[in-house]
Amino acid sequence: MSPGFRLAWCVANPELTRKMIICKQALDLCTNTFTQFIANEFIRVGSMDLQIMKICEMYKPKRDIMIDSIEKYFPEGYVCHKPKGGMFAWVTLTEEIETKFMFLDAIKEKVAYVHGKAFYVDGGGANSMRLNFSYSTNDQLDEGMKRLGYVIKEKLQKNKVVL
Repeated sequence: MSPGFRLAWCVANPELTRKMIICKQALDLCTNTFTQFIANEFIRVGSMDLQIMKICEMYKPKRDIMIDSIEKYFPEGYVCHKPKGGMFAWVTLTEEIETKFMFLDAIKEKVAYVHGKAFYVDGGGANSMRLNFSYSTNDQLDEGMKRLGYVIKEKLQKNKVVL
């Protein structure tokens, strides 16, 4: 509906739901009641389905540009499935690259991502990253993936020298 609303829902086992509620309360005490009322009305009158169609139409070209640019600029060995929804692409690189430690190199090239370890509680995701395609312009998406591809290639080259 809107990323700024910070609302979500889930269908889960009642015990899991209870634990999620406790965690949520520990984080911020409660969700904004006003946004809950807005979301409820938005869904109740049937606007959510239209919003989803609108967002899909808006983000699809950006997603396609990002995926095409990844294919064009990234070195062999990565895995990136074309997302069917959302605002992010998930990329897994070869195991010798740890994206957390490559981040500052990417920032120097004026491109950013969220490293994969931020999404794992078990220490996994070291060679993965989440890329956002919703905010940037089409030209920025292509240029960003070009720069990120360069950073990845440089990191692979440095790793070969060290090995």
